[in-house]
Amino acid sequence: MKSLPRPTRRGLLVLVAGALLVVVGAASGFTDVVRAGIFVLVLALLAFLIAVAARTGRVDVTRHGPPERLSVGDEGQITLGVKARRAGWIETTLEEPHTFTRHGVARWPLSQVQGGRAAYDVTARHRGSFTSGPARLVASDPFGLFETSLEQGRASTWLVRAHTVSLETPQTVAQGDGDDTVISAHATHAGRPGASIREYVQGDDLRTVHWPATAHRGELMVRQFDPPAQPRIHVVVLGNVPRPGTNEPWEWLISAAASACTELENHNLATLATVGEREYDNHDDILDALARAGESLPDRLTIEESPTLLFLHTSADHFPPAPHHSPAFAWVGGASAEDGANELTRLGWDAVAISPYDSIAESLYPAMSGGDLR
Repeated sequence: MKSLPRPTRRGLLVLVAGALLVVVGAASGFTDVVRAGIFVLVLALLAFLIAVAARTGRVDVTRHGPPERLSVGDEGQITLGVKARRAGWIETTLEEPHTFTRHGVARWPLSQVQGGRAAYDVTARHRGSFTSGPARLVASDPFGLFETSLEQGRASTWLVRAHTVSLETPQTVAQGDGDDTVISAHATHAGRPGASIREYVQGDDLRTVHWPATAHRGELMVRQFDPPAQPRIHVVVLGNVPRPGTNEPWEWLISAAASACTELENHNLATLATVGEREYDNHDDILDALARAGESLPDRLTIEESPTLLFLHTSADHFPPAPHHSPAFAWVGGASAEDGANELTRLGWDAVAISPYDSIAESLYPAMSGGDLR
């Protein structure tokens, strides 16, 4: 069902002026003023009827643009394929609202859309979720008193992921085990070794003989100690900044978390990320969640007994205690970052306050490089 035309600001002024002229003229007995008011109202009625006729316009729009997932700084062009019919002599405008800029709207007079094609450029200035459309056909009467619009199709969504920095440096080789991060070095030895049973092979230490299994099988069986299972590394992002791109410390923390998760993924380390109210263990899902981070906070947060990286903005309303027997690093940003870092230190974290001007690679070095754990 098509909506009725709506008055523009000019149309509202004309309607109010016409009504006032009629009322003032009738009250004062000046019939010419009444006639003038009636003329103005009739003019507004004519404009309304013309706007109703403009609703016969039709538009069919197909939208093509950059990939659905972008990185900060990416540029692209969104192209509209337009098949439209306007109501004869009524000038019609094609509009495409978008959120790549604040109050962004691309406009083209329909008569100037060449070859049924319209395009506009966009830039991913910061991380977040952006929309384009739905497109609409906007027509108004010749006096600009009423306008009508017809929307077509759905909006398209473009997800801009947080900027990541490389954490690879020549100094990041862990000591002793050849792995690349202090987190992974700890994780490799954090679990308790399990044991399986196998047949005795010449050279095996007789102290590893499993006598109950030997008696049961009738041949020498020995214990084979398995390497400890590697626990997942927990990456936690806490903050409450609903609009991406508006708070520099928060954007630093998001970018640092994305960089850390990418580094862990590059070294095939299992990662569990808590972002908002949900947990993610797939790398692409983690990056998508970080692109939207700040929209919500978890009601309750449980820190696993595993190596943990915490990225916390002081807008969060609770600071979780650190895991007892695993490394726990925290980076804190926001207006009271120093106080937040002190509180987290009291709760067992190796916490530091950051500013948006700090180097992410250098700030993450204590956690992502080799060395002994405290």
